[in-house]
Amino acid sequence: MNLKQLVRHLAALAAAVLVAGLLAFCRAPAAAAAAGGDAASLAAANIGKTAGTCANDPTHNSLGGSQFEHSCSGGYSGGPEYWCADFAMWVWENSGFYTGGLDAAAASFQTYGFNNGTQHTSTAYDPKPGDAVEYGSVYDSSIHHVGLVTAVNPDGSITTANGDWDGTTGTGSMAGFAVSSHVASITISASQKAVGDEPGSVDPGDGYYIVGYTTPVASGTGNNPPPVPGGNPYSPSQVCGSGYGVIDSHSLGNAVVFLLYDSSTGRNCVTTLADDPTGAASMSSTLAVQGGPSTSDSGSYTYYAGPVTEYAPNSCVQWGGSYAGSSWTSGWGHCGTGSGAPGPVGSNVYTPTQVCGSGYGVIDSHGLGGATVYLLYNGSTGQNCVTTLAADPGGAVAMNATLAVQGGASAANPGNFTYYAGPVTEYAPNSCVQWGGSYAGSSWTSSWGHCGTGSPTPSPATGNPYTAGQVCGSGYSVIDTHSLGDAAVYLLYDASTGTNCVTTLAADPGGAVTMNATLAVQGGASAANPGSFTYYAGPVREYAPATCVEWGGAYGGASWTSGWSHCG
Repeated sequence: MNLKQLVRHLAALAAAVLVAGLLAFCRAPAAAAAAGGDAASLAAANIGKTAGTCANDPTHNSLGGSQFEHSCSGGYSGGPEYWCADFAMWVWENSGFYTGGLDAAAASFQTYGFNNGTQHTSTAYDPKPGDAVEYGSVYDSSIHHVGLVTAVNPDGSITTANGDWDGTTGTGSMAGFAVSSHVASITISASQKAVGDEPGSVDPGDGYYIVGYTTPVASGTGNNPPPVPGGNPYSPSQVCGSGYGVIDSHSLGNAVVFLLYDSSTGRNCVTTLADDPTGAASMSSTLAVQGGPSTSDSGSYTYYAGPVTEYAPNSCVQWGGSYAGSSWTSGWGHCGTGSGAPGPVGSNVYTPTQVCGSGYGVIDSHGLGGATVYLLYNGSTGQNCVTTLAADPGGAVAMNATLAVQGGASAANPGNFTYYAGPVTEYAPNSCVQWGGSYAGSSWTSSWGHCGTGSPTPSPATGNPYTAGQVCGSGYSVIDTHSLGDAAVYLLYDASTGTNCVTTLAADPGGAVTMNATLAVQGGASAANPGSFTYYAGPVREYAPATCVEWGGAYGGASWTSGWSHCG
């Protein structure tokens, strides 16, 4: 999609619920569907096509339809929506493949793969024509885009078709991007097509990397994947219950531990399943929410341990399990999208995430009697958002939504509205905010709080072609930064490995300059990279998932070192 941080594909799209009853009208005619299995050819036949007749450059798809799935009619207001997943789903559906469980969220393709046993996460996997390829970003834990493999070329490269690509950024709306984008063909070199690679041809500015490949199936089981290989009569979704889909797994040799998520409730679930049960064995399942509760279930079981569940729509989790002496625990990861945050009670057809838009997750709320005021945050852009939603709209009512940044800007949206006031947004990744709202005579304002995480710290000045995420590599996210005048030193963390990384980047490189990047683990190892460099010093990395670190850097004659902090 070539999105910048303001405009991203939905990791979970609540608006799909609103149009579910309209799908019979939204889908392109299937009478002329391509032969089963010919997904690659159908995808390639639509290169250059736009979202449909709603686009700035109106087109019909190759089967004569006015849109791909509901690319023109699935948005929050019934208009155009981000449609990369719509395009991929339309291709599979009209090629005779099963599409149960797929929706307008790019992440639904990964869930489909796990649930139907066709998700490929091995770096050794060789993608096939018709496969979906999912992309994440080194700056967060969400899946932002999905494309389709249309060809495997003689030189080992692959060609992909990508819906909703190259739209106009900066419009401030989902529809503005969707009506200006098209289906684009992108070739990925043989050396950059493996899971975990960051293809230089696929939005390097946003740090896109390949999360996995998904192969379509002729028939499937929706959100109820088959049992693990072997003789276990249970599947992870059966153990965790209705609504949960597998999002990750780890082998323990003779068992598998599964992490599942229910986007409608914001709950994670972990269960460990024996491959070939023959009798009771010692096993366990564990789940912890970063900065919050934890739970486990250990004992002697025949089929499975768990389920253990925790609410974590906007928090990182650490999960794991054990089986007959073999144990494993993840790093902090799967940090949520906010999509599981509940909507307002009553009959309001909107949710706070629909009002604020893609990428926002609810982090707080306050009841106003007949309405609720919500505070949301977008971790990829550093923007806060406030909206006040009526519980049971019956007509226009005086309401407001307010947001102020400590020592900075403020915004409000007073007026007479039926459904909601706002959204009002402000940039505050490292600042406290004061937020509130009013509804029909009832008002409330918070104290200063929610003081930011620093994760969306901007890249260095445009003169440096590198970003901190590119220097440290896939999986790392910026968690802190410090200016050295003509350079900035960055601290990054990879929650999946428990490793910190430090790099110092020149703002406007003009030649080699003395610089350094330093990192020390309290009571443990340390690393530094002094020298004369043009673009950056480092990266230096140390493992510290539960230990304080001291980090810093130097540039020219300026130097700085933190205190012990970021204690894992």
